[in-house]
Order: sequence, then structure tokens, then C-alpha cells
Amino acid sequence: MTAGLPKPPVQAWILEVRRFVVGGLVFVLFLAGASLLGIRSATAWALRQNELRLEAEARAVAEASVRPGDPSVAIGADPRVIALLRSHQVVQAAVFDSAGMLLSQAGFLPEATLVPVRLSEAEIPTGRDPVLTRTTTGTGPAIAATLKVDNGTRILRVLYDASSVAAAERMVTVFTVAIPAGALFLALLVAPLLKRLLGPLEALAETARGAEGLVGEESSPEGPRAALATFRRTVDELRRRTGELEEMRRSAEARADALAVTSQTLVRSHPGGLLVVEASGRLAEANSAARELLGLPDFPLGQAAAEALAEWPPVADAVDRALTGEPTLGREAMRGDSTSGRQVAVTAVPVVDAAGTLLGALVFLEDRTGVKKLERELSFRRELASLGEMSAGIAHEFRNATAAILGYARLAGTADDPESRQRHLARIRAEAEHVARVTGDFLLFARPERLQVAPVDLAGLVDEVVAEGHATRPTAQFSVEGDLPVRVADAALLRRALVNLVRNAAEAAGEDGRILVRGESTPDAGFVLTVEDSGPGIAPEAVPKLFVPFSSTKADGTGLGLSLVAKIAALHGASVTAGRSDALGGASFRIAFPPGAPSGR
Repeated sequence: MTAGLPKPPVQAWILEVRRFVVGGLVFVLFLAGASLLGIRSATAWALRQNELRLEAEARAVAEASVRPGDPSVAIGADPRVIALLRSHQVVQAAVFDSAGMLLSQAGFLPEATLVPVRLSEAEIPTGRDPVLTRTTTGTGPAIAATLKVDNGTRILRVLYDASSVAAAERMVTVFTVAIPAGALFLALLVAPLLKRLLGPLEALAETARGAEGLVGEESSPEGPRAALATFRRTVDELRRRTGELEEMRRSAEARADALAVTSQTLVRSHPGGLLVVEASGRLAEANSAARELLGLPDFPLGQAAAEALAEWPPVADAVDRALTGEPTLGREAMRGDSTSGRQVAVTAVPVVDAAGTLLGALVFLEDRTGVKKLERELSFRRELASLGEMSAGIAHEFRNATAAILGYARLAGTADDPESRQRHLARIRAEAEHVARVTGDFLLFARPERLQVAPVDLAGLVDEVVAEGHATRPTAQFSVEGDLPVRVADAALLRRALVNLVRNAAEAAGEDGRILVRGESTPDAGFVLTVEDSGPGIAPEAVPKLFVPFSSTKADGTGLGLSLVAKIAALHGASVTAGRSDALGGASFRIAFPPGAPSGR
């Protein structure tokens, strides 16, 4: 500071601040007093309006309920009176004579049993205007409105619940005490704090006066402004530095968000199933393909991966190995049986940083269900082709043998002993017919067929087959359900396949069993034909060989029935599967026809 210049006085500034604080306190006290006065005036006005409302309601009840010349009639007998009393929330209503003795009352009101037998002197009106008196009931404060009716010969008393009025009065009392007490407390609080409030300001002024060169040739009022300018520059510098730090923080967050978005995009865009597991074992990410493959549509992220993969033990084991640093490559996992279950190839690899610290694991899932199904179908078709080539010659040999047997049967018919001749002929014919039937089935299975396609009424075809089955098993219960539309197919072959399935179902169900044939259209315009029975079902060990030729679980079976069904289904572009019937508990065979008509190959 330049020598010889007086120091800028700060007392005027401090005094100005003190006046401002005291003036503010006075203004607050004034607002408190004005608020208290307003509250008391508003409450008094509201209470008066409530009294006027009660008087008007009492007059309305009196006009509607009291009948001249009949004081014994209860005021609650008229529906209009009942509606008025209930809409006005009245707790008691009664009629007294001019001396205040009870004549009648509204017995349906809540406190009808507490109506006094005689009115007090304060409640008996002396003029035509209603008299309002404060009283109490069994439930709290109340207001009684009494007025003379019927030319003064009777007095109507209506009692209202005054809980809200009492609450408003209590609130006014509380405000009357609380507002002055709060104002006094504020004054006592500000008085000692005023010195502490002005202390930093005085120190600020002293700092400004002591700053060399801060105040020039200007007058003394500039002293505080110069001090404030110094602090303002400091605050501006801090704000600038804070802005730089905030910009750095936002930049770092943006980079982190970009990395997170990139990671989520990679997980979501992966065509196969992908799981991201943290080092702690919690499931961090799972794309839609993984959720669909593993059956986890609603499983929340952040929970233990072992819990999410409880139904997939091989996948859970691969995750555990990856979290210990051991990768798993292409491991097969399956849920359900080999024909209708879902098969998944699992690859789980650990994720580590540059220092070798384990960060988690990535699990890649590939749906192998369709591939395995195609492999089974291809293998089955190859087996059918080789069996067809091999068995064509065998079938011709059987046919020749059958012709020879029938020839001998005709020669045996010329024997001299009729009884012996007929007995042997019957056995030869039975055997020959059996060989012929087996030969025919085998030839149908072995040789290529061309479908004779035409529109087929499935409902009529099913009814015919069921009728034949019922004729052979009269005690069994046959039923048909579902949608059986007209489909393009080979009627003869489809009928043969259906006869085999219904016959097998009837034999498995027994004499009193149940057989169900059901048709169902699929959303993609396909069709499913199901034959179910109430028999013992299919043994698990028999499932892999159900459709293999000459493989039968029956002692007298040929092993060609289900093979023919599978071939007829394949000729129609359909597939046949076996399982357990949910409705009947036995076996269930489903022929699933794809959309469209067969090609006739």
C-alpha cells in the first residue's frame, strides 16, 4: 500500500451488515406476528361459518322431520329425514316437548342410545333462532343444535361430531404459543451468533487493508470491494481448476462407458450363446441366445452362475474349471433324452489381465440340437437304404417259399384222410399267410415307393381306423380329439401307418385300456398326429431301437410295424417320435407333418 494513505475504514461496512441482520430479524418477527393474527382470524371465520352451516342443517332437518299434531312419530321414519341425517353426519337426533322432555328419537344413528331424557336449561331455546351448545359424547366433543318447531310446542335437538372443530381450536392454541416462542428463540439465537457472523467479515476487511497495493487512490468504501475482489479472483481460480478436473473426470467416464458399451455390444451381437462370469462366480452378462439355450429368460444378472446353471451340470463344471484357470473346449452337454432334449457344445476359457490375474471367464455355447438331429436322420436314412438293398432279395426268396407252401397245401387237399388233410392244410395256410404278410411288409419297407397323393379327409380316415381297432378290442376305450383337417397325402400308406400305431396302442393298453388319437395344427401351418395309450409305456432301453427293422419288444412281433410307420412318415416329409403320454400315462407316438404337401417321391 502506498505510504501516507490512510487505511480504508471498515466500521461503516460492518455497521451496515449489522443493520441488515437486525432488520431481517425484525422483519421475520413481523411476519410471525402477522401470520399468527391471520391464522386466528381465519380460524374464527371458519368456526363461525361452521356454526351457520350447522344451524342451516338443523332447520332443514326440522322442516323435513317434524309433523304438526303428532309428537309420537319418530323423526327417523321418513326416508328423506334419514337421507338428510346421514348426509349431514349427525350422531344424534331427537324431539323434545316445550319443557325439554324426550318425545322421540332417530334410533338408527350411531349414538342414539346416549340421547338425554331431559334437555339442560342452556339447550332450551328462548326464541326462534337455533341454539348451539358445546357438549361431549362417548366418542369425543360434539355440538348440539336445538330449535323450536311446531309453533314452539316441540324442540328439535340435532347433535354433530365436533372433533374437527376441537382440532382446529387446538391448532390455533398451538400456533398462539409456538409462533411467539419460535420468534423469541430466533432472536435469542441470532444475538450471540451475530458476533460470530461479523467476525469473518471483519477479518476479511482487515486482510484487504493489509494487502499491499490492493487499494489505490480510491475512497475508503472501495476497501471492502477490493477485499471481495481478491477473494473472488481466488474463487474463480478454484472454479477453473475444478472445471478442469470435472472435464477430466467426464472424459474418463466417457471412455469407461464406451468400453462398457463395446463389451455389451460384443456380447449381444455374438451369434451363439455367450456368458460372462466374474472372478467371484457371479453371472455378469448373458446374451439372448444363451438365455434361450439354457432356459434362463428371467434369471437376473449378478447372482451366482452355479445357481443359474443348476440344470446344466456340464456347463456349471466348465465354468468352475475356467475360474480355476483350466479351459474347456467343445464339451457336449445335454438336457433331456437324446431324441427330444437339447444338446449344447460348451467352450469355457479363463480371462486374465497382463499381470496374470484372473478376471473371470467367458463361456461360449453352440446349439447342437439341430445338427445332432440331422446326424441321426442321416444315419437312419443310410441304414434304411442299405437294409432295403439287402432285404429285397430276401423278400423275393420268402415270396417263392410262400408260393411253394401254398402249392403243397393244394396237393395235400387231395389226401385220402379228410380230417388229417384239413388239419394240416389249415396249419400250412396259416403259416403261408403269415409269411406272405411278413413278406409284404418287408417289401414295402425295403423298396422305394412313389406316393399316390390326393386330398385326404383325416377325420374320416381316423374314424375308420378307430372303428377297426374297436372291433378287435371291444372292451377298450377309443377316443378322437383335436383338429383333423383335409391334408394332401397318400391315403393308403397313411392308413397303414395309422393302423399299425392304433393296433400297437390297443395291444399295450390291454382289454380295458384307453387309446387316444389326437390331431393338432401347428402355428407354421404344419400338422401333428398323435396316438397315445394308457399302457405301461416304452422302456428306456428300447427307445433307440424302436424304428429299427426286425427289432420288436413283443414275443410274436415281426419288428416291421414301427419301421413301416417311420418310412411312411419319411416319404411324406414327416418325422415320427416316441415318448410318454401326459394325458394317459402310457406311450405316445407323434407324426409331425411339415407345412405344405408331400412331393410324391
